[in-house]
Order: sequence, then C-alpha cells, then structure tokens
Amino acid sequence: MNFIYLNIVRLSWFFGALVLFTEDKLEFQKMINRNGTTLLDSISKILTHAGDGVFAIITLITFLFIRIKTAVLLVISFLMSAGIVQLLKRVVFSNMKRPFHLLSNDPDFRIIHDFNYHTANSFPSGHSASIFAICTVIAYTYRNKITWQIILAAFAILIGFTRVYLCQHYLQDVIAGSLIGTIVGYYTCVLLQNKINNLDKPLHIR
Repeated sequence: MNFIYLNIVRLSWFFGALVLFTEDKLEFQKMINRNGTTLLDSISKILTHAGDGVFAIITLITFLFIRIKTAVLLVISFLMSAGIVQLLKRVVFSNMKRPFHLLSNDPDFRIIHDFNYHTANSFPSGHSASIFAICTVIAYTYRNKITWQIILAAFAILIGFTRVYLCQHYLQDVIAGSLIGTIVGYYTCVLLQNKINNLDKPLHIR
C-alpha cells in the first residue's frame, strides 16, 4: 500500500527547498516574526513541546499498552535520531548560532513574552528530528489508515514550523532535522518490524 505519509513529508521538503533557494534565511525569519500574532505565539509555545523528550517518553509509554512492537520501534528511532542530532549539534556544527542570536539586536524584532530563547547549537533541529521520527514510526504502523497518515504528517510539519516561528531554528535546520527523523524512523521500521513480531501485542500488567 502507498505510504501517503512519506509522500506528504517529501512534498514539504520540496517546498522547503524552494524557500531556501529563493529566500535569504535571515530575511525569511524576519518575515515570519513580523507576521506573527499573540494567538500564534501562545499556540506555538505549547505545540513546540511535542518535539521534546517529555512528549516522546509519554508517547512511548502510551504505546506500550497499545502495541509493544511499536513502542520498541519508537524507542530505537528516538534514541538513534537524538544521537545523530546531538553529534551534529555538538561536534560537527557546534559554531552554528540560532536565529535569535542575530535577531535579538534588531529593533524591529518582535519578542515573544514568557518564552526562553536559545542562541547556540542551531543545526540541525532536535525537536524536528524527534517529532518526525515518532510520527514516521506511528504512520508506518498504521500505514493502512490514510487519514491517520495525513494527520501525522501535518502534525510533524506543524511542530517543525513552530521552531522557525519561535526563532529557535532556521528553516534549513528544521528540514535537516526532519530528514534525520524520517529516515531513521522509516528504516528502523523496515529493517526491524518483522524481527520483533512476537511483541505485536499490548502490555498486560497483572
């Protein structure tokens, strides 16, 4: 069956690449910041947490009681994508600064109140890698359900966008993070799903 989720994510990469090739990354950040609203600020501050470790842990625990096999695939995908991201962030691209590092000195920059901005370790986006790894595994698990695939793809893309909206990452950081998360999540499922079929059941606590 056609994996619609992956096609939607690929389409988002295509449009993201178009923006990267046609727009200056800092000017694009300014445009997003300039067109923000108080409502979008509040929504983004909440939604962006779907890309952090706490959300991942909650998702993993939840799937233990739905399908242990999926939970195992989620753990492996999350840890592998996080490891790759941290290696790139801390070692390979350790000098990459976040948008706020430059924009904080711009008098026209619109500060989002009650938000903790970061300035270092911009590339790639860890939140994007995490949410795309999680959504890819879940979408692959339910790849016979088109509606779920569409919802999961839209959700992952939305969380990635919040990182740009909040000036925590450039678009290129988010695309790179989503690539890592998607590739790791997809191939974890493809390579391991048949090897752990004995775990294709929910956890029962007696």
